[in-house]
Amino acid sequence: MLLYWRDIYFKDNKMKILLTIFITVFSFNAMAMQTKSPQKIAYLMTWADYTGGVFKFALETQDEEAQSLCPGGYWLDGASDKNAALYDFIKDAYQAKTPIVVYANESQDWDGMITKECKLQLAAGV
Repeated sequence: MLLYWRDIYFKDNKMKILLTIFITVFSFNAMAMQTKSPQKIAYLMTWADYTGGVFKFALETQDEEAQSLCPGGYWLDGASDKNAALYDFIKDAYQAKTPIVVYANESQDWDGMITKECKLQLAAGV
């Protein structure tokens, strides 16, 4: 049955391309946002014991969409081994004044502050 289904629906390369696009579009988090242009980091904050290694930063100038979705900036748990490299990257970009593009999850606000911050997923230097 599987072979028959594949022969009917995947005989044409167009169907393969459409299926790939469909899977790609719907596999990304619907709540993800990104900054439209590279920006320098305005400030970087870390705390002592009570935050568990969370760090927060904000960009110098955000586009309107990023400002409305993440007005307080971006956060991530820097104490996690998985996030240590990203924390080092953000710290280095801040110190070197390197513009970055940020991808973040707007639905994951850090409850450690009264402002709305988005959870950092990816940062890319330019």
